[in-house]
Amino acid sequence: MHKKLCTWLAIGCALTGVSAVQAWPDQDGSPVYPKWSHPFDRSINGWANLSMQWLYAQPYSQNPYFDPTGQYCAVGQQGPVWYVAPIFAMNPGNYTRSCTIPRDKAILFQVAWVADTWPCPNPNFGPAPGQSLYDFLYQDSGTYMMMTSLSVTLDGKPIRDVLKDHYISDSLNSVKGDLSLQSTFDSCITGSYQPVVINGYFLMFKPLSPGQHTIVRTATNMGMTNTFTYYLTVP
Repeated sequence: MHKKLCTWLAIGCALTGVSAVQAWPDQDGSPVYPKWSHPFDRSINGWANLSMQWLYAQPYSQNPYFDPTGQYCAVGQQGPVWYVAPIFAMNPGNYTRSCTIPRDKAILFQVAWVADTWPCPNPNFGPAPGQSLYDFLYQDSGTYMMMTSLSVTLDGKPIRDVLKDHYISDSLNSVKGDLSLQSTFDSCITGSYQPVVINGYFLMFKPLSPGQHTIVRTATNMGMTNTFTYYLTVP
């Protein structure tokens, strides 16, 4: 039995006319690290898992996921990679956020994801006899990821084939969710470390040049559409 999805996917609508705009190159000159690269000695999948630990740890009152303006985008940030959270959106529409990012920071952009945590209050949510917890959560997480279109642009130029930047935890990971998120984000949060499988789309941007930058992320998933625009300042 599936649990109720409380870790809401960041979803949106497909851009029109993208093909008429020159896209960023695939390798040299691309603003994103290749999918199988290891920036700062860690895989993109590894950074994605760390970004979820960061997001779960922040209290609701200052959690960047629920922040409508971006004023809390620096909460809990440390290390060489800056995490950019998606925007909590229960309805279709256009949403914006602003953030100042320190110079020389790579950017882990959480495009769209589900964090499948365990255990849950529902006693029927768990592996079948003989099934590992990892296999159960891996399978369950896939029921929420029904992305039919997805696109990301940086400064007006599309990133190629974002749908290929799909990652699933290759083993059980753990998160420790702040209890203030239990009623607003994930009803399965216990306040202690608990196993999780992350299933989603993530982009690791190379450090951006000083100045103003704009990331626009659009997608279609599970019948709802949004457009998220991020205005980034690098001093």
